[in-house]
Amino acid sequence: MNDTPQTSRKREDFSFRYSPYTDTPDGVLTAFLKRGDGVRQGKELMLESARAFWMVAAHQAEGLLSQEELRQLGLSCCRALERQAAYIRECLQLPIPSAESSTIEHSNGDRQNSSSKPADRATRTMWQ
Repeated sequence: MNDTPQTSRKREDFSFRYSPYTDTPDGVLTAFLKRGDGVRQGKELMLESARAFWMVAAHQAEGLLSQEELRQLGLSCCRALERQAAYIRECLQLPIPSAESSTIEHSNGDRQNSSSKPADRATRTMWQ
C-alpha cells in the first residue's frame, strides 16, 4: 500500500478519552463500543465509522490524492454509510426515503456563502 520504507515512516499518535455518564445516550454508546458488537472490537467499530464519515474530508484537506482517487474514496465511503443507513432502516423498520426526499438541499446560508471552503462544509455533521 505504501512503498515508503518502515524506518522513514512516521506514526500519527491519537488518544481519545471520554467519560460520559452511564445514563446518557453517549454513555450507552460508549458502553457498547467498549463491549464491541460480538464480531468486532470497539476500536475497530470506531475506526470504521470515523473512516466512512471523515476520510474524504481528511484527504481533501491534505490534498495528496488525485481527483479520481478522491472520487473513488468518496464512492467507497458513501457505500459504507449507505450500508449503515440500510442496516438502521432494517433494524427499526424505517421507510426507505423516496428519490425526491433524499436529494441534498442547501439552506439559504449555503447559497449565499458559496465561497466557503470544502473543509468548512465537511465539518458539519448530522447533529448540527
